[in-house]
Amino acid sequence: MNQEELEHPLIMNQEELEATIRRVSRDSTLDSQMKAHILQNLLMSRWVVTQQISHQEAAVPTEKGEIPGQNPSYRHPLKLAFGCKHYKRNCKILTPCCNKLYTCIRCHDDETDDHSVDRKAIMKMMCMKCLVLQPVGPKCSTLSCDGFSMGRYYCRICKLFDDDRQIYHCPYCNLCRVGKGLGIDYFHCMKCNACMARSLFVHVCREKCLEENCPICHEYIFTSNSPVKALPCGHLMHSACFQDYTCTHYTCPICSKSLGDMQVYFGMLEALLAEEKIPEEYSGQVQAILCNDCEKRGTAAFHWLYHKCSHCGSYNTRLL
Repeated sequence: MNQEELEHPLIMNQEELEATIRRVSRDSTLDSQMKAHILQNLLMSRWVVTQQISHQEAAVPTEKGEIPGQNPSYRHPLKLAFGCKHYKRNCKILTPCCNKLYTCIRCHDDETDDHSVDRKAIMKMMCMKCLVLQPVGPKCSTLSCDGFSMGRYYCRICKLFDDDRQIYHCPYCNLCRVGKGLGIDYFHCMKCNACMARSLFVHVCREKCLEENCPICHEYIFTSNSPVKALPCGHLMHSACFQDYTCTHYTCPICSKSLGDMQVYFGMLEALLAEEKIPEEYSGQVQAILCNDCEKRGTAAFHWLYHKCSHCGSYNTRLL
């Protein structure tokens, strides 16, 4: 018996395979080494080929719906535009970490708590018009879509698509930002390592100030898509967080400096204190204070709440 006389293991049923194994085992014309080789092939070939076919089918899905999320998503409830709540776009991205299709990276991160997508590892997208999986690019590559655009804005570095807003890629941040572009409505401060509105060209520089969390919502500012406000002290927070925070506070939550010109408020405190009468036992007493605004130490007349800095006139002080 030689190997050419054996049927292929994939065409044999289980009984034929077992009979062939017994026949090979009893064949006296085969030496022990050849016999072991043939038996090994008989036992393993079916499993190896089956595994190869399975991996090939998993790696190259051809039918619609084989990958989770292989369907269109809409930005508008009446299905007037493709996209999600974050972006208007005509494609989905295949996340390599989960092998699932999401409309955007933020949709993925909202759904998964244990990891984030490496945007640079994204290599495939799905056109939401034809539902075909294909390499990432600015247009659909299928003939039926005839160059259908995935979005007016496309960044091959960030794998970002948007069909709604003005976006630019900052080479220094190595990220896409909302805006018209550097030198138009934004500039990049090399010391702060941050993109800022041109209205903030004169500002207090703090090295790598964007590489920290918003002190209010604790979202990482550098990769955040929300507008950011620079405080007079140089710290940053989201503009929306600033509006909510300043309804009840007037000092920076990080360094405690005043968030703006407080002269009107301090004048009201002056008038209030002028009308108050201090008990005789406390008259003439002073307290040691530190001013949060000018950072100088000094003394102030005794009071339960308010203490004026003798250097800059601020009431943003603390007792020592």
